[in-house]
Amino acid sequence: MRSELALGAVALAVIVAYAGCGESGGGSRTTVAVQINMTNLVGECQKLAEESARQRKDFWDSTDTLPPTIASLSPQHVEVSIREWATVVDIQTMGGFNHRGYLVVCSSKDPNFVPQKGRNWRITKVAPAVFEYRE
Repeated sequence: MRSELALGAVALAVIVAYAGCGESGGGSRTTVAVQINMTNLVGECQKLAEESARQRKDFWDSTDTLPPTIASLSPQHVEVSIREWATVVDIQTMGGFNHRGYLVVCSSKDPNFVPQKGRNWRITKVAPAVFEYRE
């Protein structure tokens, strides 16, 4: 019984790995879908930042209603930071001992602005105006 389960797990892993190979050009379709999603994410964050300024609300938690693309990330919380030099939305998807999430730059005076989060945390640009962070 255990050997059958182990064999089944190996077969599933091979199928998943094979499915990931895809046809040539498949990667570009995935990239376009991700870019569209990131474009939606930036637009929603810009609207959330505008709402934040109007309502004087800068923090949303997992029980609050959020725009669909932001909500699809299942955030623990979302925080808008409006400063003189930049407006950034922090979408924290994981917290505790291992923080992860996204920093979305809604506006900035510096076109090369890279937002920061935590001391010595890794910040990686994943799309225009979207940065992933990891503790």
